[in-house]
Amino acid sequence: MVRKGSVIELDDNNEYVVIDMFEHKGNNIIYLSDINNLGNVMYCTFNNDELKKITDPDLLEEVIKLVNEHTHNN
Repeated sequence: MVRKGSVIELDDNNEYVVIDMFEHKGNNIIYLSDINNLGNVMYCTFNNDELKKITDPDLLEEVIKLVNEHTHNN
């Protein structure tokens, strides 16, 4: 089960910690950070147990803004 604070291993054989999770436009969004390189972050959708890296520039911009707002308002 993926939840905030859990560590998951992806296909690149790196482990990532789930920094944040939220819903946006019907998608579950997951914000991940590589545990060996905290500067290596990834934003993904998580639907039907499938994790997909967000590559659409417009969606990525929206998600980054939401993560920034959520992080600085909590």
